[in-house]
Amino acid sequence: MGDNEADRLVLPGINAYNAGEYESALEQFAETVHEHPEMAEEIQPHLRICKRVVGSTPTSEDIEHCNSVKKWDRLPRILRFFRTKPLFKMRCKYCGHYISYLPPNYGLAYLGSSNCELCGRGYPAPDFVWDGVDGQAYIYYRNSVTEDDFYEEFEEQYDVSPDRTYFMKK
Repeated sequence: MGDNEADRLVLPGINAYNAGEYESALEQFAETVHEHPEMAEEIQPHLRICKRVVGSTPTSEDIEHCNSVKKWDRLPRILRFFRTKPLFKMRCKYCGHYISYLPPNYGLAYLGSSNCELCGRGYPAPDFVWDGVDGQAYIYYRNSVTEDDFYEEFEEQYDVSPDRTYFMKK
């Protein structure tokens, strides 16, 4: 894949993914894999996350948040000056519900300071680099999160040899 193809296909998906626009990212990544099957292995983790989030059932709080954002967006600019903007929220990449934004490169999920307030999973904001194969492997082998779900999912998806406990034995 050349630079022009990557700019046309992959970058819009990455930008949408990092912005939490999972539906748009899913569409873009699916098109990328369709046109360039050699990209499937690299994009597969992101496709899996997008499908999980898009397939989640919204709660009444999720619907209320979406409606308040849409209502804000429809306001004339002059009225926006006098009204409070809805808090920026992003959908958790694990449970798919709207939560307060937690930057993916800050906080310590191991100590609970960067976890989803609903499902408790660490580093809930999407990040194309951390959510890729290499980023997940780094998290896996460093034991960077406390929840067993991450490790179980990783071991189901990838051939893990040696497993993460190998480095803790010494």
